[in-house]
Amino acid sequence: MSDERPRPHQPQYAAEGATWPELIGLFARLGVVAFGGPVAHIAMMDREVVERRRWVDRQHFLDLMAATNLLPGPNSTQMTMHVGYVQKGDRGLLAAGTAFILPAALVTLALSWAWVRFRDLPVVDAAFAGIQPVVLAIIAMAIVTLAPRAADDLRTRLILVGALAASFLGVDELVVIAAGALLGWLSYRSWRRLRDGLRDLRRIAPPATGLLPLLVVGLAPWTLAASAGAASDDPGRIWQLWWWFLRFGVTLFGSGYLLVAYLQTSLVDRLGLLTTAELLEAIVIGEMTPGPLFTVSTAVGYFLGGFGGAAVATVAIFLPSFPLAMLLGRIMPRLSRSTTARHVLRGLGAAVVGVMAAVAWTIGTRVITDVPSALTAVGALAVLRFTRLGPIALVPVGAMVGWLLTLGP
Repeated sequence: MSDERPRPHQPQYAAEGATWPELIGLFARLGVVAFGGPVAHIAMMDREVVERRRWVDRQHFLDLMAATNLLPGPNSTQMTMHVGYVQKGDRGLLAAGTAFILPAALVTLALSWAWVRFRDLPVVDAAFAGIQPVVLAIIAMAIVTLAPRAADDLRTRLILVGALAASFLGVDELVVIAAGALLGWLSYRSWRRLRDGLRDLRRIAPPATGLLPLLVVGLAPWTLAASAGAASDDPGRIWQLWWWFLRFGVTLFGSGYLLVAYLQTSLVDRLGLLTTAELLEAIVIGEMTPGPLFTVSTAVGYFLGGFGGAAVATVAIFLPSFPLAMLLGRIMPRLSRSTTARHVLRGLGAAVVGVMAAVAWTIGTRVITDVPSALTAVGALAVLRFTRLGPIALVPVGAMVGWLLTLGP
């Protein structure tokens, strides 16, 4: 009977309540089977939590989808957190988010270990030669898909082009994205309305009473995991990973593929900790695993710091999403209806695509080294553009092409 079910934390948004085992079990299962990126993840959640279980009503689910675009971090993971918040409050948010992230991170860690162990075999080297242009095509397809929505009028197109040019000139990607957000607002509004909009946002900010103790208790397992990693590996490298991936988690808006841009410009070009080939290896592992694409950080952390590095990188990049989702749960759905936030988001989205395009070009110049690699990339892009075949299916095809190209006549 429905009246015997637990009441949700926000009953106005949910017809049915979930028990703790049901909530954790569903998102742990999605963390194992949710391949296909954030769009596929959200589609699965819509079917499971809106249609089948009625844990969130349709309109609030749509409001959440809009509002998560205003926060840094992985959108589909934050959607799981918000469903947990509707059902069980802050504790449900922590439980649902962790249940979704953990299986994907563990699968990624296992694949990273296997990759490092066997990467020097000639057959693996040959396969990866074919996989690299396929990964480039996957990144390019993400840009092709995002660009029409992110730059749908003259103002946002100019912001995109400006972000692309600034990235080519070597301007820090965080500066480019921040400038895009500001220009997005200024191109639609006046300075007086900017002041009024900021005043409105301050009025809807929730009180922080009780939030800090909950965060300390709820995030303790994540913090302990990071501390354990720091104690078991080179402290200098571990804390360097912690700082960079925490920075990514706080500032990474838009598509998960923007993480590729961050990693390329920060860890490859500036610090020299990775090569472009190693970055592409991490992306392949991330594409082959379920859950959020942000688990690429697990693979990168393992490449640079072993198991401790993987733990620290994973914790650091996902950690900011928890308090941000708690904040959003308190001010939804008013924020999604904010004109100021909507205009900021338009400029930010255009700048993100511009940064991604610049990094894709940089990676392309290092991956496309001959006619076969160029043809492989173009063919993979055509398949992604004109068929329903997904990236996961293309990765083994690219591996086979690379292996065939190494065979003698």
